[in-house]
Amino acid sequence: MSDIARRIRDAEAAGDHAVVVHLLATRPVEAWFTLPVEELTGILLGLPAEAVRASAEVALVARMLAPEGADAATEDRALSRSPNLPAHLRRWLVVTDAWHARLNGDVARAYEVLIRLPEIEAAIPSVLDPTNGVRSLFLTEAALTALLLGRFAEALALFGRVLRVPTPSSLRFYLREAHLRSAMIHALYGDPAAARAHLVEAQRTPRTSSWMEPLLDPEQALVEALLDDEDPSGSFARILQLTYGPMGELWPLYLLALQRRGVLADRRVEVKERIEALMAAGLGTRGSALNSSVPHVLLAFESLLNGNVPGARQHLRTVQDRSWPTVIVSCMVGIAGGAPKSAIRELRAARPLTEGLRQAERHRSLMLGLAHYLSGDTAAARAAVDELGELNRRSGPHELAVMRILAPRLLELVAERIPELLPEVVSPGSRGVFDMPSLTESELAVLARLALGETREQIAKALFRSPNTVKSHQTSLYRKLGVSAAADAVRLATKAGYL
Repeated sequence: MSDIARRIRDAEAAGDHAVVVHLLATRPVEAWFTLPVEELTGILLGLPAEAVRASAEVALVARMLAPEGADAATEDRALSRSPNLPAHLRRWLVVTDAWHARLNGDVARAYEVLIRLPEIEAAIPSVLDPTNGVRSLFLTEAALTALLLGRFAEALALFGRVLRVPTPSSLRFYLREAHLRSAMIHALYGDPAAARAHLVEAQRTPRTSSWMEPLLDPEQALVEALLDDEDPSGSFARILQLTYGPMGELWPLYLLALQRRGVLADRRVEVKERIEALMAAGLGTRGSALNSSVPHVLLAFESLLNGNVPGARQHLRTVQDRSWPTVIVSCMVGIAGGAPKSAIRELRAARPLTEGLRQAERHRSLMLGLAHYLSGDTAAARAAVDELGELNRRSGPHELAVMRILAPRLLELVAERIPELLPEVVSPGSRGVFDMPSLTESELAVLARLALGETREQIAKALFRSPNTVKSHQTSLYRKLGVSAAADAVRLATKAGYL
């Protein structure tokens, strides 16, 4: 038990409300994270209202830590918004409001107000933090919000600042948390070696008695599985068993990790089923960042891997954010749909999103090379591939697996230009999704009806089209698939993943 928790308990047991109020006012972060929530709420409710009202600090702490108890204890909700409230307490109010905004889905607004706090950019003391954990709390909230907004490089920088704050022993879970979340970002988009280094530090960090520790255990399990390249099936099974609930606000990262391991383990169907089940439960239905985009983006990506470009576009229609996961999948869909030049512009504009993130930057260069290659600009494609050499990093197993599905011919170009980037020889001549014909939504609709055995007249009636229009779509469909009969079209389309 921490010293602050013990002192608060002793004072509360002795009925010494003045000491309880003083400790809550001067050491709020330690009180919050070392006392169980129910116990702290009971202590707040047990304080005389006049004792709470006498301290603006405790009135605001009560509002932040136990909102229901705050109303009952203070009987004055306006106190925390008083114009005479000191500046440091106003910043507490900003953090509280930002936290509520983020939980309600407005991640962008939460980050906008958090990043302006002086504790975020102020110089960090090297020996003792006079804020007693307040700086660590504010920085962690800003870092988590940046992460959920998809600003991964900014999140890494903020978690790095958390690690430099002199931290009381009772709050060392902040260090473990910062290491784990930095490892998660690096494992997905940054440097895998840095991810492993952060994981080792997280494992070495002494555990505290805080109720936060067990909440971090699922995050550690996720990172460990994500970095296990030796056993793709086993690591995928471990992530699948975690479920999204214990991940809390980080559930979008859980889905990104699940999809990544699912590709390597060849268990993409299970990933799709898990995502669809979570969406049916309400996830991804609101928000302004990864909390609204990730499920739709991953379903779009799965459709793309199956060669269903119109289906991928359909999943992306509701996505509003422009984080890197959205941008890269959107560009892939654009390339597959016959718009490589548009993808080239978007990939060039996305450079700030991948700066400092080695895997993301490598993905960006690969997609640029592919877009140039398919647009007929071989010289630009070679130049983009040559940028991979400047990154001086071997390709990861996930991106290789994806590129084998999408564009094995691009890997042949990489093998020709920079063979050291590939861990194994690429088999020439294989076809990928980008080599397959791109079917329109109308052609897919006709194809689905052909698979049901319907005649042209039945299809026309079901789709509210004329028989001649259906015939036109059917002719185009057969031409693209290289067949002359409905049965052959259905067979090839099923094999290619359109059905």
